Amino acid sequence: MNKLSLSMVAAAVSTALLSTSANAYVLGTENTGNIEVYGVVAVSAYGISGDDTSDTDTSSAKDPHNTGISDYKIENETRVGFRGSKQMTDGINVIFQVESGYTDVDDWSGGGLGFRDTFVGVEGDYGKLTVGRQLTPMYEVVDWPFANPGLGRVFDPAATGDIAYMYDRTESIRYFAPAMGNLNINVATGRAGSGEDAHWFGGAAKYKAFDAITLHATFEYGNNREAKAGKDAVAAGHKINENGVIVPVAAVDAVDAIVTDTFTYLVGFEAPIASTGISISAAYKYGQAENIVTKSVDSQGSYSVIAQYWNGPLGIKLGYAATEDVDSEDNSNTEKGSSVTSLQVMGVVNDFVPYVRVGMTDQGGWAQDPTDDQEVFARVGLEYGF
Repeated sequence: MNKLSLSMVAAAVSTALLSTSANAYVLGTENTGNIEVYGVVAVSAYGISGDDTSDTDTSSAKDPHNTGISDYKIENETRVGFRGSKQMTDGINVIFQVESGYTDVDDWSGGGLGFRDTFVGVEGDYGKLTVGRQLTPMYEVVDWPFANPGLGRVFDPAATGDIAYMYDRTESIRYFAPAMGNLNINVATGRAGSGEDAHWFGGAAKYKAFDAITLHATFEYGNNREAKAGKDAVAAGHKINENGVIVPVAAVDAVDAIVTDTFTYLVGFEAPIASTGISISAAYKYGQAENIVTKSVDSQGSYSVIAQYWNGPLGIKLGYAATEDVDSEDNSNTEKGSSVTSLQVMGVVNDFVPYVRVGMTDQGGWAQDPTDDQEVFARVGLEYGF
């Protein structure tokens, strides 16, 4: 079987999984804004077995008396969107997009139109400016290429330590500078939505070196973020006192939350191995959160390594991601690291992408007893981008 080039196969998979414009259907004409309909049809069956996993729940809920295999779950990530552009003046081209959430009624707001990336913007020789609901520069890089296949449960934001937070999709202003040779830069800012007067600012840079290796660097700063630990404590009938300590309270007492200023950065790369069909990608992410009352800092590092191989229409992807134990200055955060290993076998058949994914998550961290909180998961699915 003749090998397809890695770039050709990657383009085909990206079309199916990321719904690029290659197969989008044009509804209008130039006079009506060249409106396209695009989307992804994506359905999979998913199941987990583990030491503490419930027989009927594939979420993070645990049953300490169960050691069997969980029931399977059908997940429907099908979504659809509309996008277009129209010249407003000689120097201003208006672009717009409206995209639905996942069809699954238990997640992503039941597929509501506008739940995913929905924005309006302008573009020209000066670059591109978009305003609305969209991925942040940080999360866009985390999500692709460093969280697939199935590594997001560990490598995504605050998976274990509740340290920093890459705001997934948020109301924001994002600017893409014109390409400077092989260098692309974008910056964004917006309201954090998780605390009073909470805002964030971030940016990302991508550079293609030696016409092959792609280098990534991104950062994000956020202020006045409500930490998960504080929310959990409040739910349990506690509050945060003036010293930033969780204490029991009477029902009539005021409810406070732990509020932090956060900073995160990521550096990574993608590199094909010439004439082999193999490519490697890897990233390191560091995050820290400073309690605005006590000024104590919690920090945590994490990393992701992915190798993939393509031979014709058949692809194999092996990924590993892990977080380190939290480093807490005041020892208030004792979260341990976690890790995930995942193997995915997939194909490209007339633009359809069938795949099988299996993996294991050690939620207690490799330093813990290997039988604690260990989960084995499997997913079988089919995706098609149009």
